[in-house]
Amino acid sequence: MQPGQFSVGQLYLGFERNGLPVWSQPGGPGTQVFPALPQQFPTVNIGYPSVVMSYPALYYAGCLHPLNCWEIYSYYDPYEEEIMALVCCPMCSYIQQILPLATYENYEDVPILVG
Repeated sequence: MQPGQFSVGQLYLGFERNGLPVWSQPGGPGTQVFPALPQQFPTVNIGYPSVVMSYPALYYAGCLHPLNCWEIYSYYDPYEEEIMALVCCPMCSYIQQILPLATYENYEDVPILVG
């Protein structure tokens, strides 16, 4: 990867928000991002006890966060000399897919974004 380029699996907005560390990716780019959402019973369960905490979603990004709608960023790639679309997780900005903006905007080429 060259300066000014992004790769699939890295966090587009980085690990910090307002100068404070929020996200971590101990396995490196392309691995799970922490903190993850809980997937077990809460320690103090007030409600119906047989329902495991889960987050139903249409998609799961490579960071393992559930989502129903991708967040799209665009940036100019100086090496490809074109504007690229970054398909990202809306929670942590994990880059799931990189494609030319012209391709992304063409419904015949990209009818539904699938991670």
